[in-house]
Amino acid sequence: DHRQGNDDYTQAGNLYRLFDEGQRQRLASAIAGAMQGVPAEIIDRQLNHFDQADPEYGARIREALEKQ
Repeated sequence: DHRQGNDDYTQAGNLYRLFDEGQRQRLASAIAGAMQGVPAEIIDRQLNHFDQADPEYGARIREALEKQ
């Protein structure tokens, strides 16, 4: 597995935490919008990645998806 031992989430989580509230909201809305029409199994897999970067990141995207 080429991913074994790699940290694919810290940098993404750190960047997310640097954003202010407005930036976080806009990011979540943009990602949720881009996920329209994507199969549920792929959305679930991607949400897991956002959760690993930062649990709030995943939660925001879930919330944005529910609003659409």
